[in-house]
Amino acid sequence: MKLAGHPQPAGDARTDRDLVYAARDGVTEAFDALFYRYRDGIFRLGLAITKDPSAADEIVIDTFARAHRALARLEPDDSLRPWLYRVAVNLSYNRRPRKNVVLSSLDDAADEALANEEGSPPNVAEQAELRRLVLGAVDELGPKHRLVVVLHYLNGLNLTEIAQVVDCPIGTVKSRLHYALRRLRTHLAAHPELGIEPSRPLLATGLRGRRPITAPVPLEDE
Repeated sequence: MKLAGHPQPAGDARTDRDLVYAARDGVTEAFDALFYRYRDGIFRLGLAITKDPSAADEIVIDTFARAHRALARLEPDDSLRPWLYRVAVNLSYNRRPRKNVVLSSLDDAADEALANEEGSPPNVAEQAELRRLVLGAVDELGPKHRLVVVLHYLNGLNLTEIAQVVDCPIGTVKSRLHYALRRLRTHLAAHPELGIEPSRPLLATGLRGRRPITAPVPLEDE
């Protein structure tokens, strides 16, 4: 089954459960919808771990290739989202760093949002600076703390889902988030004139314009 070349859907209101059932029945558009729903979040996750945009793109492809192969085994009544991110985390940590690669940070990706940013030039520049400061601070966190921040604030996972992704108790997730936010506030305290907090809208806006792949992953019938 080839998925490449299909136009991007405007948005599918069906639940993950319904889309998994439809994809099992061979409805190509259902798997496409899952791809478009989660591709950017998986890219952000891969970039946060590897700091390599090309590797992050490959992680998106590999994650959905595994999801396609696992369709028959997936339990539609279970949450698909933490399963996908768990696969992406494992792929990211198992990927060997490539030689002579210029590493990218989360705040580098924020630059791509500026071209489509609405508003007056001063406001756009101010928002860009806010994003760079916040995402730069996120990038300086340790791997475990950066991971939970990306999952929660950028990708919108709740604490239970994050615990499933990182395979640890919810209390540990809360502790890591608390520590990470304390570090972020300390970092941002150096810029009191901005009066900013590391909130979800600000973090999410930082990578809003990133679109790593423009078509679903090409997959072959097995």
